[in-house]
Amino acid sequence: MTRRRLWWLILLSVVGLFVSLRPVISQATTGNGAGFTIQMVPNPRQTTGVTNYFDLTVKPGQTGTLQMRVINLTKENLHLQLASNTGYTTCNGNEAYDLAKLGTRSTAQYHLNELLKTPAKLTLAPTATKLVTVPYQIPETGFDGVLEGAFYFLNLSSGVSQSTNQRGFYLHNRYAVALGLVLRQNTTPVVKPKLVLKKIGTGIEQRKKFSPAISVKLANVAPQLLKKLTIDGRIYDQNSRLKYRTKRTGLGMAPASNFDYLINTGNKRLSAGKYRLRLVATAGKKRWVFNRQFTITKAAADQANAETPRDWRWLWWSLLIVLVLLVLWLAYRFGKYQAEKKSA
Repeated sequence: MTRRRLWWLILLSVVGLFVSLRPVISQATTGNGAGFTIQMVPNPRQTTGVTNYFDLTVKPGQTGTLQMRVINLTKENLHLQLASNTGYTTCNGNEAYDLAKLGTRSTAQYHLNELLKTPAKLTLAPTATKLVTVPYQIPETGFDGVLEGAFYFLNLSSGVSQSTNQRGFYLHNRYAVALGLVLRQNTTPVVKPKLVLKKIGTGIEQRKKFSPAISVKLANVAPQLLKKLTIDGRIYDQNSRLKYRTKRTGLGMAPASNFDYLINTGNKRLSAGKYRLRLVATAGKKRWVFNRQFTITKAAADQANAETPRDWRWLWWSLLIVLVLLVLWLAYRFGKYQAEKKSA
């Protein structure tokens, strides 16, 4: 074997190692849509200028109806589950309407399913259209601020099956359409959003590849929407050194709702100890600042770390370097042996 062929062999071996260690990325299957659409029928109590969701100005004790057209876009029978759900705030800081029972997620004075008589199920023939009528009754005592949520239409047929990163585990997508609903007694907001800090704990930040995180429970305790929210959360150690920071923009909170704002560690292991939180939240001209000392116990830190997959990339790179050095060393020894054999 000549030296030129030897070095080509070494180069191909190194390239082969890089290729074999490269991660494989799979693409998720995309769906074909919900298969139906919802059209809002104009209502005489609708707020002027709002056309893509219900926004009604009502009075205490008032009754009325809301109407929607449901259109089956497929050539098959369509089976839908209907609900009038109160809005809540997800862990990602966005509003959602997919849950009928909110538990501690909401402290609203009334939930929409208490005021509206929404049919539970609906069946449509292929390409058919149906008019859905929903009666409502406003409480005699009225309510403060706004009641906000949506009519939630869920297609009961399973969608496309999608594999996950766990062996033998699949997700079956179901498609839904939400039509927003806001009830108010005044067109001019008289109740302002109010943000409070409830508690501090630990959690897992899924957006950052399941990083350990400091969990800060924030609550919008007022019956008013909180839009265009920016949150800048910082964690300092006992020596006032910045340890972790997470800043997010474009968030929103439903009225009388709460969620856990996660300040991730950047995939680093979380350590027990004493820390200080400084969190600044802004929405338009409103600004809230929270400063609080807190302690993370060893049990809480261990739990957050245990639920977080370890990042082993450093080990793979170390093994790669060792293998490359080994190949180079073997090539050197082989070349030296061949040279000595030739000279002998």
